[in-house]
Amino acid sequence: MHGPRRLCLGAYQLGAARANRLCCRNALGAAQDKEAMGRIITSLLLVVSVHCNIAVAGGDLPAQSSEAEKHLQHIEARLDSAMKLLEQAKAQVEALMAELVELRVQIYGRQAAVPDSAARTAAATGPGSPGVKTDFAESILGTDLGGDERENKVGQRPEVFIQARYSAWPLEGATIEDIDSNFTLSRIETRWSGRVGERLGLGLEIQYHPAPDGAPEELVNDAFIEYYVNRHATLKIGQFIKPFGFDIQQSSSARESPERAIFAGYFFPGQRDRGLMLFGDLDFLNIPALRSVQYFAGIFNGNRFFVDSNRQLNYIFRLRKRFEAVGLAAGVSAQLGAQLLPPGIRGNNNENIFGIDVQYVRGRFGLRGEFVAGNMPSTLLGLPPEFAPAFRPGRRSAGGAILAIYQVAERDKVYARYDQFNGDPVSGLNVRAFNFGYTRSVGERLRVGLDYQFKNRLSFNDDAVNTRFQLTWGLLF
Repeated sequence: MHGPRRLCLGAYQLGAARANRLCCRNALGAAQDKEAMGRIITSLLLVVSVHCNIAVAGGDLPAQSSEAEKHLQHIEARLDSAMKLLEQAKAQVEALMAELVELRVQIYGRQAAVPDSAARTAAATGPGSPGVKTDFAESILGTDLGGDERENKVGQRPEVFIQARYSAWPLEGATIEDIDSNFTLSRIETRWSGRVGERLGLGLEIQYHPAPDGAPEELVNDAFIEYYVNRHATLKIGQFIKPFGFDIQQSSSARESPERAIFAGYFFPGQRDRGLMLFGDLDFLNIPALRSVQYFAGIFNGNRFFVDSNRQLNYIFRLRKRFEAVGLAAGVSAQLGAQLLPPGIRGNNNENIFGIDVQYVRGRFGLRGEFVAGNMPSTLLGLPPEFAPAFRPGRRSAGGAILAIYQVAERDKVYARYDQFNGDPVSGLNVRAFNFGYTRSVGERLRVGLDYQFKNRLSFNDDAVNTRFQLTWGLLF
């Protein structure tokens, strides 16, 4: 065979070999370089064509050579076969990645189980995915809400969260007892938690917080031990956050607005209680309708965190399901128990509370809604029982909030929240508030925010300061 002809066919063979190697390499990698592969193959074919044309122009390779045409057809067939293999490999990689993410979610109950950024990107851009695997979507849905510590190995250094604020423009009627205007160190939390053995975990959180009538011994937020029964069940005992709804369980370091919804402070002051709880997921039942369903069942001493005088137990139940494919999560919660009655008053002492919560995310837009109703709280937040002046046996209170969040940029969010509580146990009236604000993450440890609030009247026994404007910042390290 003449030299130019050997050069032409050798170039074809080299191009096919390189294409095959690149196909295999990309298929076994992130399976996202189809367009790049096409450009490489096109370039190789162009080089081959140039060599062949040079050979034809020099008279060394006949233009209509049957041998060359057969070899060309052979190369083209091999390229077609390689492209089909690439498509099959890409589809297989995407299917395996989706299955991997689903299994990790089922086992660990959190999207953080996705192994690396490449896997996260592949899962988030798979066929039909609405992008619910992004960090923003995880923050909206709270994919690790109510999780245990089994995937967090306990470290030598605790986690510290500091939150400070500047408050201004108090609501009309507020006094210096109602609001601390100016700069305030509003919260310091030190948390040390994680898995300490194959089946054991623990958690300890100490907080400085200007709680009404608080005392140093009450500044222990969390102190619990976890026992991992199996991959689908965890037993927790001690003092910890009540498994009720979304807003109660969301961490202060992750919350977009400076304070929780108004109903949280009335129904669940301090958000904690003492007792034991069994929780996990229902994936072990292998029923499609119950996949990604979390369950919580707990027995608590009903102390309303600071008050511990009624010697009666409360029972809390919760179910929550995540619909990963459409970026939706929903839960129902119930607390059944009893509360203290003011001296000299007889009647209904129930403390039965029911709630529903929904979270939805689509692209850059997130939405949360929660509604809670039950017996009017009889006591306020304090060490000794301080009874609410508007409380009467049998009266009911209800509250709810709708929060809309838009991700302006990777680290910037704006939000608006409508918040209402009916049946304030102090005044007997309804409280309404509208907040809108902006938050920005600076690096991985610092977050700053601005919040402006419209409120129709002062509210007591909730976690919010009665101001028009707040500048907040939180530092996590």
